[in-house]
Amino acid sequence: MAELMQKKDIKEVRNLLRNRGKIDPCSAEEYAKQGGFEGLRKALAMEPAEIIEIVKESGLRGRGGAGFPTWRKMQFTGTAEDPVRYIVCNADEGEPGTNKDRILLSSDPCSVFEGMAICGKAVGAHVGYVYLRAEYTYIFPIMQAALEDAERLGYLGKNMMGSGYDFEIKFRSGAGAYVCGEETALFESIEGKRGEPRFRPPFPSIKGLFGKPTMLNNVETLANIAPILDHGAAWFRQNGTENSPGTKLFTVCGNVERRGVFEFPMGVNLKDIIYEVCGGIQDGNQLLCVQTGGTSGAIINPGQIDMNLDIDSVSASGGRLGCGTILVVDDRNCIVDVVLNNLDFFRRESCGKCTPCREGGQQLYNLVKRISEGKGSVKDLDKIEELCETMQLTSLCGLGVSTSVPVLSSIRNFRSDYLHHIDGDYCGICSKGGSQ
Repeated sequence: MAELMQKKDIKEVRNLLRNRGKIDPCSAEEYAKQGGFEGLRKALAMEPAEIIEIVKESGLRGRGGAGFPTWRKMQFTGTAEDPVRYIVCNADEGEPGTNKDRILLSSDPCSVFEGMAICGKAVGAHVGYVYLRAEYTYIFPIMQAALEDAERLGYLGKNMMGSGYDFEIKFRSGAGAYVCGEETALFESIEGKRGEPRFRPPFPSIKGLFGKPTMLNNVETLANIAPILDHGAAWFRQNGTENSPGTKLFTVCGNVERRGVFEFPMGVNLKDIIYEVCGGIQDGNQLLCVQTGGTSGAIINPGQIDMNLDIDSVSASGGRLGCGTILVVDDRNCIVDVVLNNLDFFRRESCGKCTPCREGGQQLYNLVKRISEGKGSVKDLDKIEELCETMQLTSLCGLGVSTSVPVLSSIRNFRSDYLHHIDGDYCGICSKGGSQ
């Protein structure tokens, strides 16, 4: 494997994963010995506008999905009229196949806490919440021990490092609902309500958690903040592209020889990750498709994988970088079955608040299932495309919008596979008795 990586010089750049396996994640003291809390120390001596300017110069964009400029969230929240403000860490990692946030929180939680505290100083917040995925209960003791140690040593909590600034971090757990990854549904859950998205505006920077201005960021985004404050914006821009600087965590799963979470500069080539880093397709099989950005991402064919993985390049291709999940599927599977499996997940995870998502997800499932069984027609493809467009335009939150992405992209990139099922001769897999 090392020979493969050297051949194309595809090397990891471990900025976010710098402490993984090197420190006791429960020990704030060990984190500090590796240079931890220096970014916070510098931030505590700055004015909020100075912190925001450094983050702006770095070009950091959100690592959870939309790629929104992080400094903008700081600015919007910090200039809100209400003086009571919150920082929220979205650790509800519900995208199937994604493990990057789990890796960060279980191996280096203080890096995330430090990022939250810096954001708190930047926007004038004194309380932060970490909203943890329900299935990650085993990470709670690690996070709790790390936080208590950091507070005991004076790095976090009351009067951080003698600065006179207080920042308290609290933990809340989800109950396993995928929709609570959406920011306003997450706020509802923290407040003890049913996890459903809110109508917007007002936006979270004006009226978020408990009705107060709130800055919410993904785990990976927050883990980038402290190194930027410590080493500077120019250091951060040494990796990545002009519009997507820095590194990105990629979770590679599916039918490859080597799976896992990897850290590469933004703009790394997808084909190189699959064949050089991950050793290619398992057992000598052929590539069927790749889904980028998780279950809610686009499904592309083998001829499209020579793609640079940065926020803008992936968006221009019709997909999204999102959480950085790369699902590799080999030719032992059927593309229609892959899409049907996605839709089965989405229809079950809809909160039901809005009709387009609640009813649309189920109807999409029914239509694709009919095609998979050889009972569909070309008109069904037209209905699917029309329904997807309606969901994209009218759904209350991103769940309804995302449901349509893998469906539309698969029809665009694998139309012949759908037509084979419609014609009754199926695909090469289904004609042999179904996907394995």
